[in-house]
Amino acid sequence: MPTIKLPEESQHNDMVRKMDAMIRELSKAPAMTPSTRALGLRPSLLMVNHQELAHVMATRKLLNQQKRMIALAVAATLAAPYELVAHTRALQREYAMDDGQIVELVATIAHVHSINIFEKAIAAFNDTPPMRAQDPSTPVLIAVRQKLGSLPRYFVYMAADPTYAKIMLDREVATVLEGEVSRLNKELVAYATSMVNDGRLSIAYRAEALRQLGMTNEQLFEATTVVSVFAKNCAFSTALQLEPMPA
Repeated sequence: MPTIKLPEESQHNDMVRKMDAMIRELSKAPAMTPSTRALGLRPSLLMVNHQELAHVMATRKLLNQQKRMIALAVAATLAAPYELVAHTRALQREYAMDDGQIVELVATIAHVHSINIFEKAIAAFNDTPPMRAQDPSTPVLIAVRQKLGSLPRYFVYMAADPTYAKIMLDREVATVLEGEVSRLNKELVAYATSMVNDGRLSIAYRAEALRQLGMTNEQLFEATTVVSVFAKNCAFSTALQLEPMPA
C-alpha cells in the first residue's frame, strides 16, 4: 500500500482538479490517478509533471505509441509496478496491442537486460582470460555477423563460450528480428533498456541499428528524453509504493 495517505479527488482544490483534467487528456486515465493524487499535495510539482508529460508525449519525431513502448521498457527495467501496469494497459487499450505483442516487447526487454548484465562484467576482467575478446574469424562470430549484419562488441567476449554466444544469437534473432512487432520498435525498446542499465556497448550498438533502420539523431534524442522522464516517474511511484489502478 502507499507509504503516504493519498487525498481523494474530492479533497483536492479546483486548480488541482483542472490540471488533472489536462493530464487525463494525455494519459487517457479514467479517473484521477494515485500519482496525481500524490502530486496534488504540491500543485507546483503537479504542474511541472503535466508540462513534461505534454512535451515528451506529443508526437514530434516519434509516435506516441513508440513512446509508450519506451515507457514500458523503462518501467520493466526499473521494476516499477505502477508504471508497468499503466503503460501495458495503455498499449492494449489505445493501440490494440494483443497479449502476444506485449510478450514480444517484454521478451526483448528481458533479453537486452541480460546482455547489459553480461557486458558490465567485461571491464572487471580487463580483457584477461576467460573474458578476452575473441578473433572475429571465430565461427560463432562469423554467424553473428551473417545473421545480424554487424558484430556487436559484446559478442566478441561472449564468444569465449561459443555455445553461450550461439544461444544469445538465437535469442537475439527470436526476440528482436522476428515476430509481429517491427524491428524498429523493438530496437527502440532495446535502446531504452540499455540506457536505464547503462549498458554502454549496447547503447552504441542499438543506436547504430536504429540509424541503419532510418532513425535520425533527432529521433534518438527525443527517445532519450522520454527515457529520462519516465525513469523519474518510476522512481516517484515506486518510492511511494503507489498501487496500480483497477482495470
